[in-house]
Amino acid sequence: MSGLGKSLSYRTCCAALAAALVAWPAAAAERVALLIGNSDYALDDLDLPNPVNDALALGAALGGLGFRVIEATDQDLAGMRDALARFEVAASGAEVALFFYAGHGVQYAGDNLLIGTGFGALDTAGMVRASLPMREVRTVLERARPGAGLILLDACRDSPFGTGENAAKGLVRTGGGAGLLIAYATDPGNVAFDGTGRNSVFTKALLNNIATPGLDVRLMLGRVRQDVVVETFGQQVPWVEEALIGEHVLADVKGDEIPTDADAAELALWAVAEGGDARALRDYVNQYPAGTFAETAQARLADLDGAGSVPASLPDAFRAEPRARLEAALAALGLPGGVEAAAARYAAQQDAKAELRPAALYQDATRASMALAATTAQRLRTDLVALRGIDRLARLSENALTEIREIATRDPDAAAPVLAQAERDFEDIRRSRQRVLVRLDQSREYYNRILTRAALFVPDGATEDLLAAGTEAGVDGKLRADAALFLKHVRQSADPSRKGTYSWLTDFLAQG
Repeated sequence: MSGLGKSLSYRTCCAALAAALVAWPAAAAERVALLIGNSDYALDDLDLPNPVNDALALGAALGGLGFRVIEATDQDLAGMRDALARFEVAASGAEVALFFYAGHGVQYAGDNLLIGTGFGALDTAGMVRASLPMREVRTVLERARPGAGLILLDACRDSPFGTGENAAKGLVRTGGGAGLLIAYATDPGNVAFDGTGRNSVFTKALLNNIATPGLDVRLMLGRVRQDVVVETFGQQVPWVEEALIGEHVLADVKGDEIPTDADAAELALWAVAEGGDARALRDYVNQYPAGTFAETAQARLADLDGAGSVPASLPDAFRAEPRARLEAALAALGLPGGVEAAAARYAAQQDAKAELRPAALYQDATRASMALAATTAQRLRTDLVALRGIDRLARLSENALTEIREIATRDPDAAAPVLAQAERDFEDIRRSRQRVLVRLDQSREYYNRILTRAALFVPDGATEDLLAAGTEAGVDGKLRADAALFLKHVRQSADPSRKGTYSWLTDFLAQG
């Protein structure tokens, strides 16, 4: 069908849907999604194989999660705006409103342009005339005011201009208001892979994770980023900007679908205890007396008990320091309370003969952060290796299961016992993978939390030598190497384009 024929056919359908919407109360759509996939461009050289597949596959997945889905494929600007207008009506007051675009997208004049299929002239004016500015999508969500507005952009395939002054790669950060999350398929200045199968790398990762029961959308997108980084060995790193309020779970829990894992449970409890609350620290020590962080927990309890009651006032030496920097450093040391109370506790713990200096605080906080990050890094590395191994095993098991099912259609009686065992084996592998993912969720988010906090206070020129300062025993070589790696990640985090990514995760991938 020609582009014009497709457009007329689609608009005829739109007219019927628009009439139906008049009688459709907006409140009826608690979850709504608009999925746009542009593959067939006016210029054949711009055609992409997967965006339409991506939109339709994601639409099917979201429909299974109870979303009201609006699909718009191979649309010019007028078609995209028509779909966006219908989306605004449906999204008004919705619990979740999700916008997805797959196709060509470029940055221009500080905004991102989602290029319609009518783009037929390789010049800037033609591109602007054919494109939907992302600001219009944000405006629609701001007016609709859903509980959570999600914008997912798999739109960084490449620049349609090739080379030259208009050939900026990737999309630009645009940000959003409260209640909005924007996820980009890759980081600024890079392009996303269209994929070798039916779906792009980013959409494939979305499809693999979006229906995970009980997973907050932030953690779900954390898994998406992790999958993309692992599959591309860091060549593509998705990034996210979000200001969501509260938790938002897209797939409800049924029965025992969420597997438990002892290591993940320990890290989850420690992530709470490290805030310095004495009761939480004691809970951790009681439950994990030989746990990974037990020694740190006991030392912090001893410091809290030894300091006793101290006046909650900011020591004079700290008064000129940026409050955010002090707050981050004190939190890294597990000192509870506000800045004044935590700083007073820190001062009370110091040698009375030593001069109280902010530089000493930042060094102590850096040392503590390196130790926690290095320990967590070893967990990450181990589980990433396990995940890749399980994924290889799962592919083999799935292929075998498919063959056995084909045999069972011809000889069901003979194949039945083998098929039943193969299905149990595949389910065991699936659940093992979920347990590893639960561990990775905890380790990944905790490492990122340490990193984000440390970026505020780690001194310039800090080295891994700090890790062994003040200790008589030597430091394990692996811990020392991971401490150095952590400092590298801290320095890299100063680059604004890395905010919201897991680019550091690439350094934990086993090569080969």
